[in-house]
Amino acid sequence: MNGRYTLALYTSLRLVEWLPTALCALTMLLLWLLNATTWRESAPLVPTIRVVEIVVPLAAGIQAAFLLSPEDEPCLELLLACPRPAHWALLERMLVMAALTGSIALPVNLIQPEGVVLALVRWVSPTAWFSGIAVFTTLLTRQGTFGTLLATLLWGGTLFGGDALLTRWPHLWPLHAYLQPGGARPAVYALNRGVLILAGLLLTVSAAHLASDEERMLGIRTQHPVTR
Repeated sequence: MNGRYTLALYTSLRLVEWLPTALCALTMLLLWLLNATTWRESAPLVPTIRVVEIVVPLAAGIQAAFLLSPEDEPCLELLLACPRPAHWALLERMLVMAALTGSIALPVNLIQPEGVVLALVRWVSPTAWFSGIAVFTTLLTRQGTFGTLLATLLWGGTLFGGDALLTRWPHLWPLHAYLQPGGARPAVYALNRGVLILAGLLLTVSAAHLASDEERMLGIRTQHPVTR
Protein backbone atom coordinates (compact mmCIF):
# COMPACT_ATOMS: atom_id res chain seq x y z
CA MET A 1 0.00 0.00 0.00
CA ASN A 2 1.20 3.52 -0.73
CA GLY A 3 2.90 5.11 2.30
CA ARG A 4 0.47 7.99 2.12
CA TYR A 5 -2.37 5.64 3.06
CA THR A 6 -0.80 3.50 5.75
CA LEU A 7 -2.83 3.07 8.90
CA ALA A 8 -1.83 4.87 12.09
CA LEU A 9 -4.55 3.57 14.37
CA TYR A 10 -2.54 4.07 17.56
CA THR A 11 -2.12 7.77 16.79
CA SER A 12 -5.81 8.10 15.95
CA LEU A 13 -6.68 6.30 19.17
CA ARG A 14 -4.77 8.97 21.09
CA LEU A 15 -6.34 11.84 19.17
CA VAL A 16 -9.97 10.66 19.32
CA GLU A 17 -11.76 12.21 22.30
CA TRP A 18 -12.71 9.47 24.78
CA LEU A 19 -14.99 11.55 27.01
CA PRO A 20 -18.22 11.03 24.96
CA THR A 21 -17.65 7.27 24.98
CA ALA A 22 -17.03 7.24 28.73
CA LEU A 23 -20.11 9.38 29.39
CA CYS A 24 -22.15 7.15 27.08
CA ALA A 25 -21.18 4.03 29.03
CA LEU A 26 -21.83 5.79 32.35
CA THR A 27 -25.27 7.03 31.21
CA MET A 28 -26.33 3.57 30.03
CA LEU A 29 -25.18 2.01 33.29
CA LEU A 30 -27.08 4.62 35.30
CA LEU A 31 -30.29 4.09 33.33
CA TRP A 32 -30.06 0.31 33.70
CA LEU A 33 -29.52 0.65 37.45
CA LEU A 34 -32.50 2.99 37.76
CA ASN A 35 -34.67 0.62 35.75
CA ALA A 36 -33.66 -2.22 38.06
CA THR A 37 -34.35 -0.27 41.26
CA THR A 38 -36.28 3.01 41.35
CA TRP A 39 -38.62 2.31 38.44
CA ARG A 40 -39.20 -1.40 38.95
CA GLU A 41 -42.81 -0.90 39.96
CA SER A 42 -43.61 1.84 37.44
CA ALA A 43 -42.96 2.69 33.81
CA PRO A 44 -39.26 3.65 33.38
CA LEU A 45 -38.25 6.96 31.87
CA VAL A 46 -36.32 5.04 29.22
CA PRO A 47 -37.30 1.40 28.57
CA THR A 48 -34.33 -0.90 29.11
CA ILE A 49 -34.62 -2.30 25.60
CA ARG A 50 -34.13 1.21 24.16
CA VAL A 51 -31.25 2.46 26.33
CA VAL A 52 -28.52 1.69 23.78
CA GLU A 53 -30.66 2.91 20.88
CA ILE A 54 -31.18 6.30 22.53
CA VAL A 55 -27.84 6.99 24.23
CA VAL A 56 -25.24 5.66 21.78
CA PRO A 57 -26.24 7.63 18.64
CA LEU A 58 -26.13 10.96 20.49
CA ALA A 59 -22.73 10.21 22.03
CA ALA A 60 -21.37 9.12 18.64
CA GLY A 61 -22.72 12.24 16.95
CA ILE A 62 -21.05 14.52 19.50
CA GLN A 63 -17.81 12.59 19.22
CA ALA A 64 -17.86 12.63 15.41
CA ALA A 65 -18.29 16.40 15.35
CA PHE A 66 -14.83 16.90 16.84
CA LEU A 67 -12.87 14.15 15.09
CA LEU A 68 -11.23 16.65 12.71
CA SER A 69 -12.61 20.13 13.33
CA PRO A 70 -10.47 22.64 11.38
CA GLU A 71 -10.94 25.43 13.93
CA ASP A 72 -10.31 23.18 16.95
CA GLU A 73 -7.52 20.89 15.74
CA PRO A 74 -4.34 22.32 17.31
CA CYS A 75 -1.95 20.51 14.95
CA LEU A 76 -4.00 20.60 11.75
CA GLU A 77 -1.30 22.58 9.91
CA LEU A 78 1.26 19.93 10.87
CA LEU A 79 -1.13 17.18 9.79
CA LEU A 80 -1.59 18.75 6.37
CA ALA A 81 2.16 19.18 5.99
CA CYS A 82 2.69 15.44 6.47
CA PRO A 83 2.50 12.87 3.66
CA ARG A 84 -0.77 11.39 4.99
CA PRO A 85 -3.80 13.25 3.59
CA ALA A 86 -6.32 14.77 6.01
CA HIS A 87 -9.28 12.86 4.60
CA TRP A 88 -7.50 9.57 5.30
CA ALA A 89 -6.90 10.67 8.89
CA LEU A 90 -10.59 11.56 9.21
CA LEU A 91 -11.78 8.18 7.95
CA GLU A 92 -9.25 6.49 10.22
CA ARG A 93 -10.60 8.36 13.24
CA MET A 94 -14.14 7.43 12.23
CA LEU A 95 -13.02 3.80 12.24
CA VAL A 96 -11.53 4.17 15.73
CA MET A 97 -14.69 5.89 16.96
CA ALA A 98 -16.83 3.07 15.55
CA ALA A 99 -14.66 0.54 17.37
CA LEU A 100 -15.01 2.43 20.67
CA THR A 101 -18.76 2.75 20.21
CA GLY A 102 -19.13 -0.90 19.31
CA SER A 103 -17.09 -1.98 22.31
CA ILE A 104 -19.76 -0.65 24.67
CA ALA A 105 -22.85 -1.32 22.56
CA LEU A 106 -22.26 -4.68 20.91
CA PRO A 107 -22.06 -6.75 24.12
CA VAL A 108 -25.52 -5.53 25.09
CA ASN A 109 -26.98 -7.04 21.91
CA LEU A 110 -26.17 -10.51 23.21
CA ILE A 111 -28.55 -10.13 26.17
CA GLN A 112 -31.44 -8.38 24.45
CA PRO A 113 -34.62 -10.51 24.44
CA GLU A 114 -35.65 -9.36 20.96
CA GLY A 115 -32.66 -10.91 19.23
CA VAL A 116 -29.19 -9.79 18.20
CA VAL A 117 -30.02 -8.56 14.69
CA LEU A 118 -32.93 -6.34 15.70
CA ALA A 119 -31.02 -5.00 18.69
CA LEU A 120 -28.12 -4.21 16.37
CA VAL A 121 -30.06 -2.28 13.75
CA ARG A 122 -31.84 -0.33 16.47
CA TRP A 123 -28.69 1.62 17.34
CA VAL A 124 -26.38 1.15 14.33
CA SER A 125 -28.66 2.98 11.90
CA PRO A 126 -29.22 6.18 13.94
CA THR A 127 -25.56 6.12 14.99
CA ALA A 128 -24.41 6.14 11.35
CA TRP A 129 -26.98 8.85 10.51
CA PHE A 130 -26.14 11.27 13.34
CA SER A 131 -22.38 10.68 13.04
CA GLY A 132 -22.50 11.43 9.32
CA ILE A 133 -24.52 14.59 9.92
CA ALA A 134 -22.15 15.77 12.63
CA VAL A 135 -18.89 15.18 10.79
CA PHE A 136 -20.20 16.63 7.51
CA THR A 137 -21.52 19.77 9.20
CA THR A 138 -18.23 20.24 11.02
CA LEU A 139 -16.17 19.99 7.83
CA LEU A 140 -18.64 22.21 5.97
CA THR A 141 -18.72 24.99 8.58
CA ARG A 142 -15.22 24.36 10.00
CA GLN A 143 -16.75 24.44 13.50
CA GLY A 144 -17.26 21.35 15.63
CA THR A 145 -19.86 23.22 17.66
CA PHE A 146 -22.19 23.43 14.67
CA GLY A 147 -21.84 19.71 14.00
CA THR A 148 -22.69 18.93 17.61
CA LEU A 149 -25.64 21.32 17.65
CA LEU A 150 -27.24 19.97 14.48
CA ALA A 151 -26.78 16.33 15.49
CA THR A 152 -28.24 17.02 18.94
CA LEU A 153 -31.23 18.92 17.56
CA LEU A 154 -32.04 16.16 15.07
CA TRP A 155 -31.57 13.52 17.75
CA GLY A 156 -34.00 15.27 20.11
CA GLY A 157 -36.43 16.11 17.35
CA THR A 158 -36.70 12.58 15.99
CA LEU A 159 -36.66 10.96 19.44
CA PHE A 160 -39.41 13.10 20.96
CA GLY A 161 -41.27 14.33 17.90
CA GLY A 162 -40.55 11.85 15.12
CA ASP A 163 -43.91 10.11 15.30
CA ALA A 164 -45.74 13.45 15.33
CA LEU A 165 -43.76 14.56 12.27
CA LEU A 166 -44.78 11.40 10.43
CA THR A 167 -48.41 12.15 11.19
CA ARG A 168 -47.98 15.55 9.53
CA TRP A 169 -45.48 14.54 6.80
CA PRO A 170 -45.69 10.76 6.21
CA HIS A 171 -43.13 10.90 3.39
CA LEU A 172 -40.35 11.60 5.93
CA TRP A 173 -40.46 8.02 7.23
CA PRO A 174 -37.11 7.02 5.61
CA LEU A 175 -35.28 9.54 7.84
CA HIS A 176 -37.11 8.83 11.09
CA ALA A 177 -34.16 7.65 13.18
CA TYR A 178 -36.39 6.30 15.95
CA LEU A 179 -39.03 4.51 13.96
CA GLN A 180 -39.94 1.49 16.06
CA PRO A 181 -40.18 -2.06 14.70
CA GLY A 182 -43.69 -2.42 16.08
CA GLY A 183 -44.83 0.81 14.43
CA ALA A 184 -44.17 -0.23 10.83
CA ARG A 185 -44.25 -3.28 8.60
CA PRO A 186 -41.02 -5.33 8.66
CA ALA A 187 -40.14 -4.35 5.09
CA VAL A 188 -40.70 -0.66 5.81
CA TYR A 189 -38.63 -0.82 8.99
CA ALA A 190 -35.79 -2.62 7.19
CA LEU A 191 -35.82 -0.02 4.41
CA ASN A 192 -35.81 2.78 6.98
CA ARG A 193 -32.74 1.26 8.67
CA GLY A 194 -30.97 0.84 5.34
CA VAL A 195 -31.67 4.41 4.22
CA LEU A 196 -30.29 5.81 7.48
CA ILE A 197 -27.07 3.82 7.19
CA LEU A 198 -26.61 4.73 3.53
CA ALA A 199 -27.29 8.43 4.21
CA GLY A 200 -24.81 8.41 7.08
CA LEU A 201 -22.12 6.78 4.94
CA LEU A 202 -22.70 9.22 2.08
CA LEU A 203 -22.36 12.17 4.45
CA THR A 204 -19.16 10.71 5.87
CA VAL A 205 -17.70 10.27 2.38
CA SER A 206 -18.74 13.85 1.56
CA ALA A 207 -17.00 15.05 4.72
CA ALA A 208 -13.84 13.21 3.67
CA HIS A 209 -14.07 14.91 0.28
CA LEU A 210 -14.19 18.31 2.02
CA ALA A 211 -11.21 17.32 4.16
CA SER A 212 -9.20 16.54 1.02
CA ASP A 213 -9.24 20.24 0.13
CA GLU A 214 -6.20 21.40 2.12
CA GLU A 215 -6.60 25.12 1.38
CA ARG A 216 -10.19 25.02 2.56
CA MET A 217 -9.22 23.10 5.69
CA LEU A 218 -6.59 25.72 6.53
CA GLY A 219 -9.10 28.53 6.04
CA ILE A 220 -7.30 29.96 3.02
CA ARG A 221 -10.45 29.39 0.99
CA THR A 222 -13.90 28.64 2.39
CA GLN A 223 -15.49 27.39 -0.81
CA HIS A 224 -14.51 24.88 -3.44
CA PRO A 225 -13.20 26.48 -6.64
CA VAL A 226 -15.70 26.76 -9.45
CA THR A 227 -15.03 24.21 -12.16
CA ARG A 228 -14.91 25.80 -15.53
